[in-house]
Amino acid sequence: MPSNKEALKRYRIIHSILRRGGKYKTSRIVEVCNNQGIPVSLRTIQNDLKDLAEDTELGFYLPIKQDKRTKTFYYEEIPKNFFPILELNSTEIDALLLYNKMVNQYKEYSIFSKVFKAVKKVIDNSNISPQILELFEKETILETEKYPSIHGIEFIPEILDSIQNRKIIEIQYTKFHGQSKKHLIKPLLLKEDKRMWYIIGINTKYESIITFALDRIDNITTTDQKFETVNFDSERYFEYSFGITVSEEEPIEVIICFDPDQGSYLRTLPIHPTQKILKDNSKEFLISIKVKPSYEFYSKLKSYGEQAKIISPQCVSEQIQASFKKALKNYN
Repeated sequence: MPSNKEALKRYRIIHSILRRGGKYKTSRIVEVCNNQGIPVSLRTIQNDLKDLAEDTELGFYLPIKQDKRTKTFYYEEIPKNFFPILELNSTEIDALLLYNKMVNQYKEYSIFSKVFKAVKKVIDNSNISPQILELFEKETILETEKYPSIHGIEFIPEILDSIQNRKIIEIQYTKFHGQSKKHLIKPLLLKEDKRMWYIIGINTKYESIITFALDRIDNITTTDQKFETVNFDSERYFEYSFGITVSEEEPIEVIICFDPDQGSYLRTLPIHPTQKILKDNSKEFLISIKVKPSYEFYSKLKSYGEQAKIISPQCVSEQIQASFKKALKNYN
């Protein structure tokens, strides 16, 4: 594979000629090279044209086509960049492909259009072969959950900007079946949970952490007031939460017994990060978790139905039983 300076000079000349449009004989390219002090043969230019279009090590993959009738060469379309800015290895290309497919779940979110444009820039300016580029266009090789567009995501850019610049924002917020109210907060974190987006911040009135669902925000106004850096550890804050809700109560240990079949799933996908396996045999799959009980917590437990039983504490067991009894009444 040619790699010396003379070869690079020839490549640039070939590109400068073909990008003008039209079709050119190799003899014309040879003539231009010779006129610029680069002695070259027809055979060399023919090899250069082939390498620029097909050579996997060069990685240019220029859209050079040949008109066999006139024995001329031309660009099928004018490439934006001759030399790729990014040289990616095969592992990096695979990772980029996976990322491209994963963010595809947000394609209905208009706010994420910039993400797709950024990914496309990387793709367009890298040494990805035409065959691999086809995989980026296909949706059948890797399919993720589809995320429908919801109200509130249009506020994401303004929220991110206020977090980055530590500016207090005013939020007009309406609770379910409640009145609309204004809140001044120091924005700290944007968090996604079960396809919904939330903003976590410090309520300036009470200097306490507060959470708002973006879909119930009516309006956001960024103020000129700046705030000092807040020492907020999101991982620690949500350590014992089950979902987005974090109560001020102390976490409790909950012991749950599942049937063996359900255990097969819970080994792979734990119910909670604090999950510990206490027993694992042909009769039962017993675990303990340490959580702050919330609506999301009880909803998750009830979703297992007859496949789970709360061993302790008694208060959690009683609440689950009461809920199931109330549900049964709907069928009487």
